[in-house]
Amino acid sequence: MSTESASPETSIDSFDGADEQRMLSYKAYAVAFSYPDKKLFEHFPRYVQEKQGMISEYDRLFRAGLVWLYGAEHTVKNEFQRANLLADIMGFYMAFGLEPDRERPDSITCELEFMHYLILKRNRIGSDLSIDDAREKSEICLDAERKFFVEHMEPTATNVARKIIAASSHPFYAKAATELLTFLESEKRHYGSVDDANRTVEMVKG
Repeated sequence: MSTESASPETSIDSFDGADEQRMLSYKAYAVAFSYPDKKLFEHFPRYVQEKQGMISEYDRLFRAGLVWLYGAEHTVKNEFQRANLLADIMGFYMAFGLEPDRERPDSITCELEFMHYLILKRNRIGSDLSIDDAREKSEICLDAERKFFVEHMEPTATNVARKIIAASSHPFYAKAATELLTFLESEKRHYGSVDDANRTVEMVKG
């Protein structure tokens, strides 16, 4: 995914601890479901000796079409819905100056990277006192996180992960898919807590 600053420079020490872990998890899963090249084995060095087996399994699962890594392949019923889905996802990306450079916008890797980026951007804004309207801009990022997760990220990742679990017993891909489902459940609880907090604030203001 290309952008004016896909990985804005910021001190990790300024992050909320929970947000830091969530952000790193999104990045790790994005790498896990990308092609098993040098970048993947830098993230997961314990699997470097299994490189050829992982390449073979990646090709069998994803390049042969056994499991599609694209949200539209799992969630739409016709070309009209497909076009609307892709346009909506691109609308999210473009609003933050992003666009996929090689993948389709509905690929699980692009969607995971986008969630990583939104958390990173929100925390950078929140920690920079020189940014005008920092609170408002941070809330815009949070709103985008929540909406994108509910409308795109969670449906795509859930479908992909379940298909992988059904199709593969490979120690890397089956484990990554199973852990991704657990992570998605924790994210649903997280955004539910955010919604509850926002409703409480609105009640107090009212």
